[in-house]
Amino acid sequence: MLTDLTIREFSRDLGSEKPAPGGGSASALAASLAASLVKMVAHLSGEGQGELLHRSQSLSCELLELVNQDTEAFNEVMGALRLPKATDEEKRERRQAIQSATRRATEVPLRIVELALDVLVLAKEMALHGNKNALSDAGVAGLLAAAACRGAAYNVLINLPGLKDEEFVAAAKRRLEVLLGQAKTLEEVIDAHVRGVLG
Repeated sequence: MLTDLTIREFSRDLGSEKPAPGGGSASALAASLAASLVKMVAHLSGEGQGELLHRSQSLSCELLELVNQDTEAFNEVMGALRLPKATDEEKRERRQAIQSATRRATEVPLRIVELALDVLVLAKEMALHGNKNALSDAGVAGLLAAAACRGAAYNVLINLPGLKDEEFVAAAKRRLEVLLGQAKTLEEVIDAHVRGVLG
């Protein structure tokens, strides 16, 4: 699994000629790192951070799982595309497999967007109310989480044209619009506060 690799090994795989891991897994990792930074700031912010510590840890763990799942989903799509198509039955089964795999390859990065947004909410909390000596760390958490939101959204959008379920496609686009709007607002609040305090 990707998350069992060292940082050097993961970076090497990311930069190899293989198409996966790619941007979706990188986005999930960025969001997981952001959650870990939030947790660090919470640790440094004194008592009363129990719920935030628990939530940030939970988010980091789930996002690490999505690092693996995004690459697995891509590999499923590639596997479906390689299925035989000599007979009508094989063609039908191949089409179904491609649709199923592509839907999963869309749902996984959509989940990454949702969780990265949750991290952004926590980053804002720590930026505004956490230990002022760790404000830059809260700011970096916000930046990483915001980048993860947009990066994972790209991976949703690139898969949508391959899906024939128009209702699902429309719902995914609407969901993305809402999530990215919320992420943009949170990112701007964090950035304005950090730069306002740090100059």
